[in-house]
Amino acid sequence: MKTQLTILSLITSACISSTSCTPGNELTIDVPAVAAPRMTLIGTPLREPGWSPEVKARLEKDLSIAQAVMEVAPEREDSYIWLGRRYGYLARWSEAIDVFTRGLEKFPDSYKLLRYRGRHLARYREIDRAIADYKRAAELVADKQDSYEPDGILNARHEYLGSYRSNIHYYLGQTSFSAGDYEATLRGMERASAEPLVQHDDRLVATSYWRYLALRKLGRHDEARTLIRKVPQGLELVENFTYYKGVQFLQGVYTKEELMPEADSIIKFAIAMDHLFKSEQATAEAMWVEIIDGSAQGFWPAETELIAVHYKRP
Repeated sequence: MKTQLTILSLITSACISSTSCTPGNELTIDVPAVAAPRMTLIGTPLREPGWSPEVKARLEKDLSIAQAVMEVAPEREDSYIWLGRRYGYLARWSEAIDVFTRGLEKFPDSYKLLRYRGRHLARYREIDRAIADYKRAAELVADKQDSYEPDGILNARHEYLGSYRSNIHYYLGQTSFSAGDYEATLRGMERASAEPLVQHDDRLVATSYWRYLALRKLGRHDEARTLIRKVPQGLELVENFTYYKGVQFLQGVYTKEELMPEADSIIKFAIAMDHLFKSEQATAEAMWVEIIDGSAQGFWPAETELIAVHYKRP
């Protein structure tokens, strides 16, 4: 069963504090009628991802192990890190945030706990709090030796691609995009891509994607086009395949029609933003709604863009 929700009324109660609200036009979409305690920024329900039974069982087992470790070693920073992350992999954001917060009570200067709490706060749509955590983490990690950040779900090559310092700046930049602070997005992506431990193509395509969008938002269109053209063709990636397809769309290598059959949220967002930059707002809005409604966990960059076109930032 479906019910009609009016985005304008939902946005009225969902505006984040970094956005100045000025009424715009109404937009109506279909969303599931069943209420959920966790919502996107536009008021649509967040759902549990459609895991296979095997994947769900593995994630639950990993959580049980992390819980057991916490019971025997509550004095260790890593116990809070991994228990929080294991809750997060199961999309149990509030429980993850609670674990990281309890960890920060014991380890108030832990840039690692701040980095992870910031990421989960963003997923829980606490954008301003997430940015505050990232900024504090960036201050704390500045004089530390950087190290690779272990992944909870390994990629196909079993390689760690992100470092703590790079990821802190990357996610600070990405989350700042949703707060409308595009200069902060540029700074974050530039810092993230400059770290010595992440000089690889996966980081290049992801940071180029967000730098391009931020530059276009700032009206620096020629600079954005020059930047995106510099990303080479034929890159061999480990993880960020859809970021690369998004970049290649922005380069003009692929058309919308070629990519839509395989497009995920990242690719669709690039296409939607291209429509926005061409002043095709209605098409962009329809695609943002499609992205949000089509993903169990929504997509907060699309959510904040939808808010932004109806409520202008200063």
